[in-house]
Amino acid sequence: MSENEETRKFPVSVVRFGMGKEIQLYEDELAITTREEGKESRIPLHEIKRLTLTPGDPNPSKLILLADLEDDTTVLLAEGMTNARDFRAMLPHLLELHPDLELDPPDMGEQLRQALNNRRAWSLTCYGSIVLLCIGLYVLYLIVAYLGSHH
Repeated sequence: MSENEETRKFPVSVVRFGMGKEIQLYEDELAITTREEGKESRIPLHEIKRLTLTPGDPNPSKLILLADLEDDTTVLLAEGMTNARDFRAMLPHLLELHPDLELDPPDMGEQLRQALNNRRAWSLTCYGSIVLLCIGLYVLYLIVAYLGSHH
C-alpha cells in the first residue's frame, strides 16, 4: 500500500472528547490522537487482547480507557474521556471488526447506557428542583404581597 492510499483511509467510527482528542476506529487499527500535545498512537486491532474502561479517580464521569496487548503490556489509550455516548456507539463496530476482543467490564455497552440514563435522570431532577424552588418562591411572594395589601 502506498502512502497516498494510506492517507485515504476513512475511520469507521470516531469518538471526540476533550480539546482536540479523539479515538478513531479503522478497519485494521485503533488510532488515538491528541492535537494539543501533537501525539498520535496507532495500535493494530489484532494486537489488542482486552479493553478496560474504568471511572476516573477524582471525577468518575471522566473515563479511563486501557488496552491490554498480546505481548502482555498495558497501554493507556484515553484518560479523561467524557463522551460515553459516542464510545458506546463505537463498541459494536469494534466488536464486529475484532470479535475476539475481551471487554472489561464484559457488559460495557450496557453499563455505559445505564450511566447515560443516570446522568440524564440526575440532570432532570436538578432542573426540576430549581423550577419548583422558583415557583415556590413566587407563590410565597404572592402570599406576602396579598397579606401586605390587606393589612
